[in-house]
Amino acid sequence: MAALPQILLDEPGFVVANKPSGMLSEGGGEREVDLERAVSKIVGRQVWCCHRLDRLTSGIVVLRKGKLFLKQLASQFESRAVRKEYWLLVEGIWDRRIQKVESQIAPSGRGVYANVESGGKPAASTFQVLGVDEASGVSWLRGLLKTGRTHQLRLHALKSGCPVLGDPLYGEARADGLFGLHARSLRMRHPASGAALEFEAEAPEAWRSWIEKMQGLQG
Repeated sequence: MAALPQILLDEPGFVVANKPSGMLSEGGGEREVDLERAVSKIVGRQVWCCHRLDRLTSGIVVLRKGKLFLKQLASQFESRAVRKEYWLLVEGIWDRRIQKVESQIAPSGRGVYANVESGGKPAASTFQVLGVDEASGVSWLRGLLKTGRTHQLRLHALKSGCPVLGDPLYGEARADGLFGLHARSLRMRHPASGAALEFEAEAPEAWRSWIEKMQGLQG
């Protein structure tokens, strides 16, 4: 059973939450508790996701309450005015010269996508190395999406020779369940006042030893 989401902001009209890895953003139905249902229970009223994260990806999700800010929130996400930053733990030593990855992405099976030479949708991501554990062969990265394709960061990490740690689709699942993709921060405008808002979400507990070790290696 997935952990409970953490509420980062609870405002009239919308909520910002830190989704745990393993929890669906929506669509759990009667089978399982998804993020929408879990946050609805916490805040005491029905909420709906303004955007989604994959089941295994943890981190920041914005959810709306009713229709109060429906147009304002939808407009920010559709126009890509919301800045989302991700953290990645990847297999291998990332080549620091790789700061931007571009490809075309297309479906290649049920729930699976691939980098293709032609016929896909163009995708671009940028990466920055935050830390490296050479002994374990793991790198810690910051990733930014310039486009919003399905599984984009996972596929661009794969294209660069460093699949996301614990990725069951494009790498290899881990026995401890760790999945190395986390929506770390999000910047947006308050839908009522227009004031700048910025949120940060703590990475899952399973990441802590990796990050502390790489921070120590840098120090």
